[in-house]
Amino acid sequence: MDTMILVVEDERNLRRVLAAILRAEGFSVLEAESAEEALELLQNNTPSLILSDQRLPGMPGIELLRRVKATYPAIPVIISTACGEIDQAVEVIKAGAEHYLTKPVDEGELLALIRQVLERGGRHLPPPRQIPRRHGLIGVSRAITQLLEIIDLVAPAPSNVLITGESGTGKELVARALHNASGRRDQPFVAFNCGAIPLDLVESEIFGYERGAFTGAIRSQAGKLETAAGGTLFLDEVGDMPLPMQVKLLRALQEREFSRLGTHQPIRLQARIVAATHIDLKQAIQDGRFREDLYYRLNVIPLHIPPLRERRADIAPLVEHFLEKICHEIGRSKVEIDRDALSCLERYSWPGNIRQLENLLERTVVLTRQNSIGRQDLPQELRDCTAGVEGSSVSPFDLPAIERQTVLSALEKTRFNQSQAALLLGISRKQLRTKMKNMGLLADQGPEDDGPDGE
Repeated sequence: MDTMILVVEDERNLRRVLAAILRAEGFSVLEAESAEEALELLQNNTPSLILSDQRLPGMPGIELLRRVKATYPAIPVIISTACGEIDQAVEVIKAGAEHYLTKPVDEGELLALIRQVLERGGRHLPPPRQIPRRHGLIGVSRAITQLLEIIDLVAPAPSNVLITGESGTGKELVARALHNASGRRDQPFVAFNCGAIPLDLVESEIFGYERGAFTGAIRSQAGKLETAAGGTLFLDEVGDMPLPMQVKLLRALQEREFSRLGTHQPIRLQARIVAATHIDLKQAIQDGRFREDLYYRLNVIPLHIPPLRERRADIAPLVEHFLEKICHEIGRSKVEIDRDALSCLERYSWPGNIRQLENLLERTVVLTRQNSIGRQDLPQELRDCTAGVEGSSVSPFDLPAIERQTVLSALEKTRFNQSQAALLLGISRKQLRTKMKNMGLLADQGPEDDGPDGE
């Protein structure tokens, strides 16, 4: 039996995109451009779920919600609202909405939420679409989709790339994806961690040395730049590179040649440089810890990997991948995760990002004797499903959590710039700071003044 979803959206292109996404996932779809048209369709059709915009011509989405609940109380309704409409979001939950989404709607988040709502109601679900894996990256979120598109565009070029993102987000994986998707794939991929080598060894490691160049140099040794040849040199944690070494690397990039220690014989630089860092290099430049000219040499093409908490739709496919990988490595039969435990994982903030998720799953698989992971198998901070939670799945009756989620969403989208977040929410910065203080979010956000406020 088909699972039917009624999409109510007045913007024609957006309505068609949503319908196409749902049909590709195996759902049948009815489309309406107004609440009035939706009510007419309901006279002869019984959808399993209604997805409606709040802002509709004529009757608003919340009024459609009230009429549906009065006449068809068993049909769950999801309302989409603009990011700044906190009060309306609270109102639609009070009126009986199963959930709400803030625009722009993330495809992965939307599909995960629809499946969760239908599953909770015991309704028939089409089998989930096979998640494609491109360039070794797994995910369905808009952020990953855009990253994959950029990799396709950037990989063939010889330009230097600077990858930024928090620790554990997969920066080396993206660097390898760039290499493997390029014409350099048959050449070496050489990784070097700039912060893991003592200061006096960094130069010799990168440039190499001749026999007798220094005490202990009993034979000649090629450096990373030379070893990479026509492939890719990945400079991980480049922000930790000592300043004297930054000068020498800059010269090599400018002149496209270098020499081993102990000789002036030039060697042509053929490798593509892909650098990565978890620190703010612009701030490091202001602090005198990083050279501005080297920054611009490396940052020809910037790639930013968002933290896992900003792409929660990727958690489910990552969990599935890691469970399969871990079970294969330790020789165990397949271990699955139940919906309750997965919900906890999807709502956790993941300060250690993907690396933390993989480590937690490995520990859980090793310690559990069952073939299914439940909430009781998770650590206490995840088991509660509220510790560290700023996720999209909150109780329909937890109104403070709804407002907290919306504020956090705006803050995360603006990288915690309070002035920009206030503008996005449609409130003053003073009002935002009051909300943040009441929510316990203010103490961790640094200095009070992050930009002009106009107040």
